[in-house]
Amino acid sequence: MDHASEQQMEIEALEAIFADELEEYQGISTGPDWPAVGKTYKLEITPREEGEEDDGDDPLEMELIFAHTAQYPEEAPCLRVLAVYGLSDSDVAACSAKLNQVVEENLGMAMVYTLVEAAKEWLRNRAEASAEVDPEEASKRAAAEEEAKRAAARAHGVTVTVERFMEWKAAFDA
Repeated sequence: MDHASEQQMEIEALEAIFADELEEYQGISTGPDWPAVGKTYKLEITPREEGEEDDGDDPLEMELIFAHTAQYPEEAPCLRVLAVYGLSDSDVAACSAKLNQVVEENLGMAMVYTLVEAAKEWLRNRAEASAEVDPEEASKRAAAEEEAKRAAARAHGVTVTVERFMEWKAAFDA
C-alpha cells in the first residue's frame, strides 16, 4: 500500500469537503510525541449541523489539529484538540479520549473525516448538556442580573432638574 498517495487523496477529499474550515496549521507541532510527516492541518469545529448558517454565536468551539504519520492509515495520525471557546481542560481531555477510541476502531482506513464527525457529535452532545439549565442556577443568575440592574440604577441616580430640586427642597424644608 502506498501510504503517501493515500494520504494525499485524503487531504484532497478533506479540502473538497471542508473548503472553508481546513487550513494549514502554522503553530508549533514538532517533538517526540508528534511524529508527523508533511504538513499539519487545522479544522475549526463547532456544534452546528451541516448546512446551518454561521451566526457567530456558537457556545462551544474547538480546533482539531492533525497530521499524517509515515505509516498512516496503518497507524494513528498525530492528533491534538485545542479549546477555542467554552471548553475546559477536562472537556478537551474527554474529547481527546473519545477521538483516540475512534482512531483505534478505524486503524487501517482513512479516518480524519470520521474523527471530525466524532468531534462534532461530541461537541453537540456537550452543548446540549450545557443547555439544560439547573433551576437553582437559573434563579441565582436572575437574582444576580437584577442586583446588577439595581447597582447600575444607583450608580446612575436620578437626573436633577429644577422642578425636582424644588420638590426636594420643599420636602426638606418642611
